[in-house]
Parts: sequence; structure tokens; C-alpha cells
Amino acid sequence: MEYLKKIWRPLLAITLIVVLIKKGPFQVEQLKFILTHSTIVILGFVIFFLQVLIFSFRWRLFVNLVTKVPLLKIFKLNLVGYFFNYFIPGGVSGDIVKALELSKDKSTTRSEALSTVLSDRIFGLFAMITFTFVFLLIEYSINKEDYILKFLLLNAVLFAGMIAALLFLPYVFVKISNLLPNNKSNLLVKAEKLINSLHFTLITFKNIKLQSKSFLVSIIGQLLAIYFMYEVVRILGVPQPSFFVFFALCCFSFVASAIPIFPAGVGVGQAAIYVMFSNISEDLGKATITAISALQIFNLFYALIGGVIFSFMPKVKKELEESL
Repeated sequence: MEYLKKIWRPLLAITLIVVLIKKGPFQVEQLKFILTHSTIVILGFVIFFLQVLIFSFRWRLFVNLVTKVPLLKIFKLNLVGYFFNYFIPGGVSGDIVKALELSKDKSTTRSEALSTVLSDRIFGLFAMITFTFVFLLIEYSINKEDYILKFLLLNAVLFAGMIAALLFLPYVFVKISNLLPNNKSNLLVKAEKLINSLHFTLITFKNIKLQSKSFLVSIIGQLLAIYFMYEVVRILGVPQPSFFVFFALCCFSFVASAIPIFPAGVGVGQAAIYVMFSNISEDLGKATITAISALQIFNLFYALIGGVIFSFMPKVKKELEESL
């Protein structure tokens, strides 16, 4: 049973990829062509190095509220996180490893370190939902297409739900904490730990200056990745929608990929982006599968570098083994 728990996520991701290949949307020849195109290769290595750096800067915004950490260290930890997201199929994600390493020098507790990671992840997700809502709203005001309205309404629900959660969950958590008995079960203890970890996120949501910086950094990082995908589709010679629509639907797909079920979003990212873009045209749906697959391959390259960095972290390796 323990073995199955460790392998079900990668098996599910592989199954999704196989289904996409068998059904036709996943074009292996397109991917081979793109990965041998010099422009895409250069863009891939440069853009995703910059993206890791930019997202490291975003995480550091939250870390600095707890302790001062050099950007280089944050950059290394993000690479290590990428490695675990790709290669460790069990319940231990890259976020936990990043928090363990961040707390190693005792300048912050594990709980505080995990809180900064959760804040970075949650606000990155919130930023993508916000960008999608704004861009789809702009596009629908120009072109009142049914498929745009459908995605706009779905995104509006997500947007409103996330704002409501970030605004009102603190009050809910206070009520829950007051109702918890003194003799707590393991489940209640875990729930309380989760509440404490999310408390930092909910407090920082009210920090307008911090959130403005986080949003700015997020949109730069997402623009880099989506520009890369836009170029892949252009080189494949497939007609594209406006950049507003392309950006919004890519962000929507990234939100789906962020669900912590599949390793690094492999499989679900391809399925989500195909569902989004095949509403415009079948050829565009196939081309965007190729684009997101190429994106994941370049991220994989930097994840491997993260694996090398992790091999020189013996203390974290020992703590991680003890936590399993």
C-alpha cells in the first residue's frame, strides 16, 4: 500500500500523456521539431533561467518578513524544489524541502519557513487567476465570443472565491480555534498546524505594498513563460488568437497544473491546455500541447540542476528521511 501511494501520481501523469498521444492531440513530431529549433532552444534556456530567478525574488519578498536571506540561496532552494516536484512521487513536495532548508540556520522556524512558501505559492496562484480574469474581461469587451464568456464566468467564480477566502478565512480560523477541545486528536492537531501556517498568508494579503510587488513580479514571470509558448506556436505556423486570449488561457492552464496531484503538472498541463485552446481550433489545441511540453522539458533541465545542488545538502537529506 505504501508503495502504491508513492507511484500513483507519476502513473496517472504518464497515463494522461499516453491517452493524449493515442487520441491524437499530442504531436510527438511537432515536439521533436521544436526541440531542434535553434531559436526555441536559446529562448528556452534563457527564459526559464530568468523565470526561476524572478520567482525566487518573489518568494524572497515573503521570506524577508521573517528573516533576511540572500537571493542566491533562495534561487538554489527554488531549483531544489523543482527537482522534488519532478522526481519525488510521494507526498513530500519541493515546498517542504525548501522550508526544511530555509529553517536549517535557525534564523527561522520550520513553521515560519513553510508559511513563507505557502504564501508565495498561494499568491502566485491568485495572481494568475487575477491576470486571467482581467485579460478575458478586456478581450470579451472587444470580441463577444461564446468560448471567451464561458471561461470568463468560470474564472470569475474562482476569482471571487479566492478573494472571499483570503478576506474571511481569518475570522473562520479564529472561530475554529476557539471550538477545538483541549484533548485534540491527530486530525485536529494537523488542522491547527495548517491554520497556523495559513495565518501568515492571510495577514500578508492585507499588505498592499507587498502584494503589489508580488503581482508585478508574477506577471513578469508569467509573461516570459507565455511568450515562450507563443513563439513555439508561431514557429509551428498555427494561427493564433490575440495575445490577451493566449495569455489568459495559458494562465488558466497553469492554474490547473498547480493542483498538487501530478508531478510538476505533467499530464494535467497538457490536458488542460488542450481543452482551453481546442475551443478556438483543433490545430491550436495540438500546438499548445507541444508548447507546454517544451516548457516542461526546459524546466526539467533546471530541476536536474536542483538535484545536483540537493546532493550537497546532507543535513536536509537526513531530516527529510526522518520525516518520511
